[in-house]
Amino acid sequence: MAKKILRWLDQNVENALIFPMYFIMMAIMAIGVIQRFFFKTSFHWAVYVCIGLFVWFSWLGCSWNVKERAHLRLGAFRNKMPRNVQLGLLMLDYVLWISFGIIASYYSVIQIMRLQDVGALMYGTESIPKWVVPACIPVSFTILFVRVIQCAIQDIKDFVRKEPLKLDPTATID
Repeated sequence: MAKKILRWLDQNVENALIFPMYFIMMAIMAIGVIQRFFFKTSFHWAVYVCIGLFVWFSWLGCSWNVKERAHLRLGAFRNKMPRNVQLGLLMLDYVLWISFGIIASYYSVIQIMRLQDVGALMYGTESIPKWVVPACIPVSFTILFVRVIQCAIQDIKDFVRKEPLKLDPTATID
């Protein structure tokens, strides 16, 4: 049972988090438009909550793109390189992702602790802590670290087995 849950999480964790956030954000914006058009009022917090949700699903989307190998890369350039250079460039990508993630997470945790210490609240709300928005950075990069390690292991296995390296995005629309 636990293995089934872990497999499901491995395949779906980003989508399980991204899509509800996206639809909640769209619902808040749609309600806001209706409020402004028909009732000449709006929720003061709606803009800030939508921005926070957008930041969350953007960073989680970064992790999903690494998993699907759809993040920024120079695939056309790499396809023309020798196989060992391709692997080296892929490993360089992973080192850069992990380095960037460590730096971004470190400084975001400092910001999160400061916001928590002062008790800052999201604008227009009385109960949503402001640290919730930058919390997406260490959370997303933790997931991204797992994705980077998974991709690196797969690339090394493919290289050793002399199978083609996965240089192109694997994401498809079903």
